[in-house]
Amino acid sequence: MTLQQLKYVVTVAECGNITEPAKQLFVSQPTVTSAIHDLEKEMQIVILIRTNKGVILSEDGERFL
Repeated sequence: MTLQQLKYVVTVAECGNITEPAKQLFVSQPTVTSAIHDLEKEMQIVILIRTNKGVILSEDGERFL
């Protein structure tokens, strides 16, 4: 787990999508998605639930934050 991954998760949770945090943090959307996916694999939990309207925190994601 890196501080960058944590920053991505917090920002995505605040915004409710991945597009805005990518713009705010000056990185691409795939970078944010990949970092969060890697963190989810490492922690063996689902942090974000992806929907067609954005993302929401899962129960595990809420506990994680």
